[in-house]
Amino acid sequence: MNKEDYIYMILDNILVYNINLPTEFQGNGLNSHLNKFDENNLKIIAGFTINFMEHFLIVSNGKTQQDVAELLKKMEKISYMVGPTGNLSYLASDQIEHILTKINSLKINEINEEKISLLADDQLREQFGGAGNYNTSEALENQLASAAFYLMNMGYSRDDIQERFNEVRQDPTRLEALFNLQQREIYSTPSEIQHSSSASPPSHQETSIDQSQDLNETIARHIREIHQDITEERAQKVEVIVEQIKAHVRDNMSELQEKVFRQMHPDRLNRSLKTLKTTKRKSKRMNLYIEWYTASLLLSKIELKVEHWQVSSTAGHGSAGVYTAGIDFSRYDNIVREFSDGKLTKVVNIAKRILQNPNKKAIQKLGQDLIAETGFDEHLYFTD
Repeated sequence: MNKEDYIYMILDNILVYNINLPTEFQGNGLNSHLNKFDENNLKIIAGFTINFMEHFLIVSNGKTQQDVAELLKKMEKISYMVGPTGNLSYLASDQIEHILTKINSLKINEINEEKISLLADDQLREQFGGAGNYNTSEALENQLASAAFYLMNMGYSRDDIQERFNEVRQDPTRLEALFNLQQREIYSTPSEIQHSSSASPPSHQETSIDQSQDLNETIARHIREIHQDITEERAQKVEVIVEQIKAHVRDNMSELQEKVFRQMHPDRLNRSLKTLKTTKRKSKRMNLYIEWYTASLLLSKIELKVEHWQVSSTAGHGSAGVYTAGIDFSRYDNIVREFSDGKLTKVVNIAKRILQNPNKKAIQKLGQDLIAETGFDEHLYFTD
């Protein structure tokens, strides 16, 4: 991806995270600020989660790339540790914020998991006043409750988790080892897709888009459910862009697909227009892009219950909570543009089949695989 693509991705992430920008970055200010950075640094920033993004906006305000280059390297190193695939992924948002406030005191060659874990524990001790305020057995059960969700997302079965928990209850010193277990694959293909895949050979999936009647009826139902009232100003913007898209794609877009495109945010709609205009009307790629935009928007509208947790083996306290949110698949637009026709066909078919039987793990798995190393790990989904 080029510099402009990374800037678009950063702006999308800020929109998704609902970050309130400082006055200096409002309007075109942030775009101008990001243009001061080269592609390598923009790639780092584009991978930031909300905590890291907010910290970057604060510390880089009014500074040049040279001023914050070393800081970005530190932030990148820590973000890998606390990210979804890192060994410290269980750390809570306020613990990560605490770590970032201490980042200037760290030397980049000193940053390791042990150092970051200790900083996170310091935050819990400050917040809860040390382990002495809690009943020991109650604190252990709180930590095990947090560990349960962590291990399930690492691919461990309920029976396996309970067996390990019984060992920890007999010997609490084993608690920390739970967070160093190797990740297991939850499943290589969601159950909904396995059922559909058995009905047709892999070669069909690679070359043909699923257009079954049941699937189209399911999509039509989703469209009715997601319809939302929009402002007159937005409706006017959408109308102008959709008419330009229709004029270019002509009969490639169905009535159902047009209804989905009209629910799209004008910014993404405008970017989709640019992509479609660089694609030949009669090519298979045109249909694939239209299918991708349709299915990905519908998936983004499905809200999931998401658990969050915090745990520390030394602070003796853990807590958990839930919120609902949809996964914004628009952030993957630039990624799928680099896919071959065969790979993009597989992605489209998976997205459409998930829509038939929406499943939290299937949706999250698709999002995780799309973003992995700014590419797609075919081993996870597409082992033929």
